[in-house]
Amino acid sequence: MSAPTVSVIVPAYNARATILPTVTSALEQSHAPVEIIVVDDGSTDDTASIASSLPIPVRVIRKPNGGPASARNVGALAAIGEWLAFLDADDIFLPDKLRTQLSLADDPRIAILHGHSTDSAMDLPDELDFEALWERNAIVNSSVLLRRHVFDELGGFDESPDLISVEDYNMWLRVAAAGWRIRSCQQRLVRYTRGSGLSSQRDRFVKAQVANIRLIGQQFGLSEKAISSRTAKLFREIGKSALFGRDMAAARHYFRQARRADGTMGARLGLAVSYLPPALLDARRKLKWRYTHPSQHYQNSIDSIFVDHRRARMASRPGNRPVLLVIVDAEEEFDWATVPSTSIRVESVMAQHLAQRIFARYGIVPTYAVDYAVASQEEGYGPLREFMLGGQCDIGTQLHPWINPPLTEAMTVRNSFVGNLPETIQFEKLRILTETIRQNFGCDPILYRAGRYGAGAATVDHLKKLGYRIDTSVRPFYDMRSSGGPDYTCSPVQPYWCDQQRTLLEIPLTVGMLGMAAAHGREIYPWISGPTASLLRMPAILSRTNVLNRTSISPEGTPLSEAKALTRRVLEQQPNGVIVLTYHSTSLEPGNTPYVRSNADLRRFLAWLESYFDFFLGTCNGMASTPARLLAELSPDQSSRRLAPVHAPATSDAE
Repeated sequence: MSAPTVSVIVPAYNARATILPTVTSALEQSHAPVEIIVVDDGSTDDTASIASSLPIPVRVIRKPNGGPASARNVGALAAIGEWLAFLDADDIFLPDKLRTQLSLADDPRIAILHGHSTDSAMDLPDELDFEALWERNAIVNSSVLLRRHVFDELGGFDESPDLISVEDYNMWLRVAAAGWRIRSCQQRLVRYTRGSGLSSQRDRFVKAQVANIRLIGQQFGLSEKAISSRTAKLFREIGKSALFGRDMAAARHYFRQARRADGTMGARLGLAVSYLPPALLDARRKLKWRYTHPSQHYQNSIDSIFVDHRRARMASRPGNRPVLLVIVDAEEEFDWATVPSTSIRVESVMAQHLAQRIFARYGIVPTYAVDYAVASQEEGYGPLREFMLGGQCDIGTQLHPWINPPLTEAMTVRNSFVGNLPETIQFEKLRILTETIRQNFGCDPILYRAGRYGAGAATVDHLKKLGYRIDTSVRPFYDMRSSGGPDYTCSPVQPYWCDQQRTLLEIPLTVGMLGMAAAHGREIYPWISGPTASLLRMPAILSRTNVLNRTSISPEGTPLSEAKALTRRVLEQQPNGVIVLTYHSTSLEPGNTPYVRSNADLRRFLAWLESYFDFFLGTCNGMASTPARLLAELSPDQSSRRLAPVHAPATSDAE
């Protein structure tokens, strides 16, 4: 018997940033599809030309814009396979997706085969029927294999504008109602890109869901009570989601809608909770996590990335002038309230010239720690490579595991700290990122930063194997265990060696304490940042009363006066100390981060940089350097000097 044939259908609209990896994931299936049909739904970018450049069996169909249901229907009409595999243009098939599913197609009454995505946390029954699907849509569209003749029998996707974004759910319900079997695969099959949480999109999605519930209910003769109950459940779910995101106005709106629909106690309780102060809910969330996930605290090793200032082998530099290092997290734009995120948009890198002009005036050479989204897309690496080739910046590495292949882990907050992943996955992600940087920048990165500062027990070994000489993953005074991260409460603030051989230099973020009790901040802060003290908002109270205030050197959220005060405090303790200034590349484009929402915010951000540079290079008699040059200065041998690119000094160096 010949193997079943599969046609992969990819509806695409303005998907130039994602279409290549998406279609490639279908091309690389262990069970090869008979064809991959990209339906360009009236794109205004070069999506179609990118797809057309791919080899057989990829083919492209162009049509006027009509929405995803229309595009899928056009693709299905042209398909020749016995099974239809639907793949959204920003999702990824895992390599054995089709083969794994087809092994379960042992009954001609099975119409749909589906399975888990990489971020799936829900349990799936082995089979789904209409009642189960009516309660919730447990099917990820890009995981679906659908028999072609069943698709034809049911007339394809409903193209009504009222159902945009839920047309797939409508189809699955119709398949189940017609008596066909829907079988679940318990393996992870796809990497799924979640939609934006913008309120306008959420409202459209809710309206489409309500329309679908009523349409299906009436089509299959459900009672008005059943329709109202399901609608109320939808409103409660959306209300809970808004409450979790602390969008209190939206939460109240949807809980009111749920109460009107069926008046359940759950809707009333949700409405009451939506009037509580967000700070109280945050404290409850943090306290609950700590006491319900004791086994999930970050498995960091004090012997690999030192977290105790009393045990660290400090790296003392010669001379009497302090140095300033600028390290920029060059990354994709995403909603900071949603981590992990699947966004790979990197247009904000084009705005880095605004800061580069300032750096050039002060003779500062920043180091851009680039993640996979930036390193793999020309929009990201192109501008930074030009700066690098002109001697205006250095390039390092930043690992965001949630977008960095291989993407085999569940997409959870805990797994956004790379040190929580299996060691083999950690190493492979870093290896792929390193090779991507070498290929697209033409340099060997020697500086590393774990995204979210999530270094782990194996980090040092992995970095040394791949030729790294500097780690910048430590964020002193921060305890991130409540969200699954490491505890850096007792970490040193000045550079130190991570290993006995002194081959890997740790350059921590400059974080410190201000206020009347600052001299005792190292001893006090672990107590006031604990779960009980946090519930009582002790850190905020002590900060407002100027007793103890944790701050860092960054234009993102740190008042200039505090940055100057912290700098003075650090240099009082170590006159030739190292100051690390850092920010995110996304802040150079308004609207991406909480710190720069408008053009006025951007002007203040840039002015902050200029004022701080005037202060450090002038008042403090400091000098600008780079992490690579600092390594060369501190290294016990000469090998690091060959690795460190040398740039013109920022100021005349009298040392």
